[in-house]
Amino acid sequence: MKKDIKKEIHNLNNNSEYWGSEKNINNETKIYNYFLENKIVNQDWFDYRIKYTNIELLENLLKLIK
Repeated sequence: MKKDIKKEIHNLNNNSEYWGSEKNINNETKIYNYFLENKIVNQDWFDYRIKYTNIELLENLLKLIK
């Protein structure tokens, strides 16, 4: 999962057309579902970070599995 998150952050940082693409949405959904299904975080965790950018949210998730 670390690799997937790092790749997603890289893609968001380096390709202005990537954000919001079908591939981006599918990859982020896969990542978010992993954290929810494995009870690493809950919906409240995401709700608290509602104003975070996609990159900030992914960086926070990455910290949880390091």
